This record gives sequence, structure tokens and C-alpha cells, in this order.
Amino acid sequence: MIINNLVKELQSIDQKQFDKPDYNRCENIHRLFLYPAMMVPATQKVIIEIIAKYLPENSNMIDPFMGSSTSILSCMEVGLNAYGQDINPLAVLLSKVKTGTLDYTLFDERFKVLLSSIKSDYSDDIVVNFPGINKWFKKNHQIELSRLRRSIMAEDNIDVRRFLWIVLAETIRISSNDRTSTYKLHQRSIDDIENRSISAIEEFIKLCKRSIEDIKLFSLKLNNSSLLSNTKYNGEVEVRWGNSMKSIDTNLNFNLLVSSPPYGDNHTTVTYGQHSFLELQWIDHNDIDENIGYEYLRTTQEIDRQSLGGRINSKEIIEKRDKLYLKSESLKEFIGSCSQEEKEKTDKIIAFIDDFDKSIDIIIPKLKHSAFLIWTIGNRNVARREVPNDLILIDLMRARNIALIHEVERVIQNKKMPKRNKTSKTMDKEKILIFQKTF
Repeated sequence: MIINNLVKELQSIDQKQFDKPDYNRCENIHRLFLYPAMMVPATQKVIIEIIAKYLPENSNMIDPFMGSSTSILSCMEVGLNAYGQDINPLAVLLSKVKTGTLDYTLFDERFKVLLSSIKSDYSDDIVVNFPGINKWFKKNHQIELSRLRRSIMAEDNIDVRRFLWIVLAETIRISSNDRTSTYKLHQRSIDDIENRSISAIEEFIKLCKRSIEDIKLFSLKLNNSSLLSNTKYNGEVEVRWGNSMKSIDTNLNFNLLVSSPPYGDNHTTVTYGQHSFLELQWIDHNDIDENIGYEYLRTTQEIDRQSLGGRINSKEIIEKRDKLYLKSESLKEFIGSCSQEEKEKTDKIIAFIDDFDKSIDIIIPKLKHSAFLIWTIGNRNVARREVPNDLILIDLMRARNIALIHEVERVIQNKKMPKRNKTSKTMDKEKILIFQKTF
């Protein structure tokens, strides 16, 4: 009876709630850093609000592929406790800022102190060095970013430092020689680099003022819902660095999963790691998470290699394929429709789905009996064919006796995703699949 009532409520949601772009200024905390493929907050929130009514008091939610923490913030807005993890250190830092103290008054006070420190710094010393620094940053930008880094390092309060690091990250994204039209690292043309006039310090100051105002708006939003006490969220929120293929690094168990996993391996979809590489060169790693292994900065592609589908072992691919075929008829049909000439591309799909399947094995035991799962997933195009990620996920859930109770399709409108990639055009629709664990 309870499930029937829940499904009826979900079915009653107007489709316009899912398809409309979200331009609510109260959501501008999501623009602190332009993270790739960010969820539109309103998309999930309308579903979360309904499901939350059917959860036990003081329930915990998890997002094992946290990204920029959009799902976590949506769950905070309905009063849930939240845990998230991600393999990308910049995502962890960004999420700690969004879910941590929202003391915009403190941020503003320390920002004014920082301005004084920057103005009194006349040093031309470059404080970081990595292969390719001169390719990605003009000399004057290296000097300005070094002055900003020194001033941030001098701040005593770690919450303030983390906030400033994120502002610095967005400053780096804008002021580097990387083209911002793609999430992969591509150098601007020489003429563009030489003719481009931009001050990293001026950009930082402008972004800092805007970001403080955005945090203020989000703080007031939570406060108006009686969800804020002394500038902090009333519930429990924890975000950590972690690889969900290997472990969920908490002793908590969860009543709700809300997540949007990658839609394919990062090399051919969204290069989260490459998009974060330059920023992570300048940020003090100690302020992110003490458990992070720093080999991720070895190359521009290291984070993406360690992510789902990032490594392909050709000797094991047939064994992985046959194992997955036992769980997903949809995957079997798709791979069977591809030609032998497309084997390299289909091997990448198999490697990705196999890694995702491993992650599900890690995640499911952390979910309590009767827990709900809200997965948002898109069907990418490979070899001019649509990979049925939604049907494959339904198969993988069914193989674990987890039932689909409702699904919604939405048009992707202002989600931050590339229109095309090297492989083919990307998706313009995505599915929200809602399951329940009944064991």
C-alpha cells in the first residue's frame, strides 16, 4: 500500500517539472566552480521531496559518484543526512565548501584581509612548478596566481581557505591558456594567447565577491527552512575522497541513494580529471582530504584512468563480457549488433559497465532494507548507435533483485555537458530511474 501511494505521487508530477531549465538565483552556489555535467537541482529535488516523506526519521542518503554535490545539496534542502564520495579531489574540495560552513560574513571579512595581503605582495616568485606550466599559463598569470596562493596559504581558518581555493580554481579555469569550450585540455591558439588581456587577480576578486553572495543566498534559503544553525546545516553531512569501485569509506548505512554515475568512460565522455588537472596543481592538497593518494597528478589523464572504464585489460575483456551477458540481455543485444570493426569501441563499453557493476556490488550492501535508489543516467552514442545505459542499469538492478518502481525521461537543457565529443554526438535526454531494495 505504501509503495502504491508513493508511485501514484511520482506519477502525478507534471513533466514540465523535469524539462524546464533551472535559473533560480538561490541555486547559484552551484556556479562556484564550473564542474562538468552538473545536475540541474530541480530535476532530482521534486522526486526527493516525495520519497523523503516515506523515509524513516533521521534518514541517511548516499551519493557514491558525488561530483559537484548537487544531489547532496538537494537532499539537505529536505532535511536528510548525507554522505558523498568521489575519486576527483577537486570535486571533494568543492563539495566540502558547499556542504560546510556557510558563514558568508566570515568569508567577506577574511576576503578583505586577503585583499590587503595581495596588494602588499610584490614578489615575482613562482610558487609551483610542473611539466607544461609555461604552456598552460602566461608568465604574468603565473606571478599573479602565485601571489594569490601565498595569500590563501597565510589564512588560518581552513573553511575560509577551502572557499578561497575554489575561487582560485575558477580563476585558473578562466585565466589559463586552456580553451574553456571543452572539458578536455586543449591549448588556445598562439594568437589568442598573445592577444588575450586578462588579470588573474582581478578575476579572483570579482569571483570572490560573487561567490560570497551566492553562499549568502543559499544560507538564507536553508535558514528560511529552519535547516541552519550557527551558519551550519542542522543535519549530518560528510564528503570524502574515495573510489567507489573499491569501497564506501563510512560505517553508515543508508535509506536513500541519489546519484548520477558517469555515462561512459571519462576518456570518451566527460574528462572530469583533465578538467581539474591545472587547478589541482595550485591548490594545497592538505586542505582537501588527508586520505588522497597524489599519484593522480602524475599525468593529465590519471584521474580519468582510475575512474570507471579508465583501464582496459584486453586479456580479460571476453571474460568480463560473458559475465555481464548473464546479468544484462540489453548489453548483450547491443554488443551483438555491433560489427567486428567496432570492437575497440565496444571493448570500452564493456570495461565501463564492468567497473560500474563492481561499484554496484560495493554500494548495495550499504543500503538498508526498503532503501530507495534514484539513478539519473543518459544513453550516450557510440559508433552511431545509442548505448542503452538505462536498460542495462535496470538489468543490473534486476539481477540483484532490486525492483524498478518508476521512471521519468527528461530533456537535457542547461545541464553543463558538451554537445559533441571525439566519438560522436552526446545525449540530449536522460532517464531518472527509481528502484527499491526489498531485502
